Amino acid sequence: MQKLDDDADYETIIEASYAAAVHYIAVISERRKKKHLDTHKGLAKFLDETDLGDLATPFREVELLRTAKYYGGQGNGKSAWEATRILAEIKTKLH
Repeated sequence: MQKLDDDADYETIIEASYAAAVHYIAVISERRKKKHLDTHKGLAKFLDETDLGDLATPFREVELLRTAKYYGGQGNGKSAWEATRILAEIKTKLH
């Protein structure tokens, strides 16, 4: 994603950040709770119910960016930057 341009490629960056977030969250959930959800559907609720609120909040944020991009047509370089920032935040929780 580093080679992509935030303004020109915001859709790709947001979608890739969202997909990566789902995978990172699965790994973190498995490490912490020995279980994970194999889908994004219901993921925020699963995280809340398994006491992983520190993951639920950033997931909801990146999910909102993705939804706004697709359904609200509100995407730009700032949205792309925010998506990568959220993904970086989630990645820090691996350790």
